Amino acid sequence: MKRFIIFFSILFISCETEITNLKISSDSDAIVIYGELNNYAEPLKVRIHYASRYDPYDISTFKGKSVENAQVFVKDNEGNITNLDYLGEGLYSTIQDFVGKVNSSYKLQIITKDGLEIESEESLLKSSPEIINFNTEFIDAEKVEDMRFDLSATLKDKSGSTDQYFIRRQDFIEFLTICQDPPPPPASPPPCYSKCWRAPLNTQPLLIKDFLIDGQDVPISLTPIDLKDITEWVIQIEALSVSKNIYDYWETQEKQRLIGGSIFDKIPAQIAGNLRCTNKPAQQVLGVFVVAGFTKKRLKINRFESVSAEIGRKIQSYVDFNDIRFENHKINDCRRAAWIDYNLGFTIPPL
Repeated sequence: MKRFIIFFSILFISCETEITNLKISSDSDAIVIYGELNNYAEPLKVRIHYASRYDPYDISTFKGKSVENAQVFVKDNEGNITNLDYLGEGLYSTIQDFVGKVNSSYKLQIITKDGLEIESEESLLKSSPEIINFNTEFIDAEKVEDMRFDLSATLKDKSGSTDQYFIRRQDFIEFLTICQDPPPPPASPPPCYSKCWRAPLNTQPLLIKDFLIDGQDVPISLTPIDLKDITEWVIQIEALSVSKNIYDYWETQEKQRLIGGSIFDKIPAQIAGNLRCTNKPAQQVLGVFVVAGFTKKRLKINRFESVSAEIGRKIQSYVDFNDIRFENHKINDCRRAAWIDYNLGFTIPPL
């Protein structure tokens, strides 16, 4: 038995081969598109890029390229055409606000400089979903780390129709910095702006469909927010009523994102959207043009006024101990706090 094991090991060692000419790279002429048309009064925007070229062994070869100076327009079911102007870096937009009409259908059409003709499927703009009962409740705890605000909201589903919803959440969090030490007299201290906002990136959407719950109020699952500071916090929820094709697209995205490496997981594959090249079928077009009934709501939480004086003292001790104000990074303008990710400055975008 020992001789067999030794022989088996030698066999594997002797089969080892050094590979010296391994090259892994990807060149793609795929075009990536994303646009969103809804019933809000705002410029209609579409981004168009080529898929990036990459080489894992040479980071300098990474390139992102915009699709420039294409003809981009949106056409509705009545034949009305809205042109989008090129603003640079792959972004196309209407100059004026564009308001989609509920129960009208829309199609995105693109003609690139080299003659590619790309279009989306025609999609119906559904009525806006309604968000109700958007509330919060403070949950006390022994430790500051365990204190939180539980959030609740409900989506009011329309009765008598098949509906699919895509829910997005964006948080806006106020933060404070420490002002620099003033100069010695008689010099007057410079102005100090120590209160700014940040908007951390949130990429976890929520998908809801009314299968078996038609016409019922559907709870929206929202993770709580912590109470590790006494600044303000604003939660924004956006609800989109989308077509089945768009819902399936995002559902497939989520399934691939959640793949855990099991042998029973589906093999990752390129996800097809609702866009195609009509005059060159072999041209790969990725992304989606979303036509959706849209609504959004905000809930503002004043974490300072929501708690008692005793809890406030606990939080202040926690803030000081954990250096949440960044004692070693004193500045007079919080907009320059480079260590704060997604720093918005003094204000948050209007609702």
